[in-house]
Amino acid sequence: MIACRLLGLTNALAYGLRRAKLGFVQLNIGVVVLCLLLAGYSGLRGWLAGLTVVHGFFMVVPLLVIFVLIRAEIHHYVLFRPGHATEAVETALLPPETKLFLRGSGLFEVSNMHRYLVEVPVVFWATELSEYVLAAKVRAKNVLGLGVPAVERGWWYIFLEPRRVRRIVRGELYFGLRRRAAVCISYETERAVRAVYLSSEDPRQVALVVHDMQSRARTP
Repeated sequence: MIACRLLGLTNALAYGLRRAKLGFVQLNIGVVVLCLLLAGYSGLRGWLAGLTVVHGFFMVVPLLVIFVLIRAEIHHYVLFRPGHATEAVETALLPPETKLFLRGSGLFEVSNMHRYLVEVPVVFWATELSEYVLAAKVRAKNVLGLGVPAVERGWWYIFLEPRRVRRIVRGELYFGLRRRAAVCISYETERAVRAVYLSSEDPRQVALVVHDMQSRARTP
């Protein structure tokens, strides 16, 4: 549990660096460059003057920071633990256009642009044609060129057809200091099989998503 909380926190910090920019430079790239310079400088000083504990510290810690950033990106900044963390519900299908307010992580798009967003506020609903819409609200905060670019401000979308859903896995998601009930939905696109995670502090909201998707997938 403590390890999951710690990984969730490091994932959130790494994601914040990945999303933010200073001018045209992503902060996570800037941090990696600084860490490499610090580790290299410490190694050179240790080689010239004799390696000490201080030199070792300033070599190991920057490399550890780089490892944490790389690991977070490989796992898409999400720590998802499968399991029946959401309670089962027995109810009718969600009426068309009924909105659920969740958090989502996945590859969203708008106007031919794509962004991988993590734990952003998401509005979830099914249309009259039983297509699912996931609308993510991005608030791009930028101060003096530091922050998320303003071009990303607004709504980003994922559109899901029940027939393209390949797998639905319930569990829990760790991000930052929070643990939430969640579901991982694998779905097929024209290019690849992708996954989107939906989470909520209210397990019943996630259970409603699971029940509705499973029910519509069984409907011819």
